Amino acid sequence: MSELERWETRFSAPGYWFGTAPNAFLASQAHRLRPGQKALAIADGEGRNGVWLAEQGLDVVSSISRRAPARRRGRWRPSAGCGCAPSRRT
Repeated sequence: MSELERWETRFSAPGYWFGTAPNAFLASQAHRLRPGQKALAIADGEGRNGVWLAEQGLDVVSSISRRAPARRRGRWRPSAGCGCAPSRRT
């Protein structure tokens, strides 16, 4: 199995691999965040950290490199008030 296939399989299962709560360290830094700030969530997988940042009022750009998490991330839109845009590959 290739590395890509391994990740696709991992994230194609129902539910969320890491849950929907943000990373504990990120949540512990909430006192530093202000609505309107910008955040870059790199390797955001299923989007739990990027969504939480958006719920705090931040303008978030979230990146992933796999297809399966991106499909799953679309489920977050209604509850978080945020949307997903596909990235461009050059």
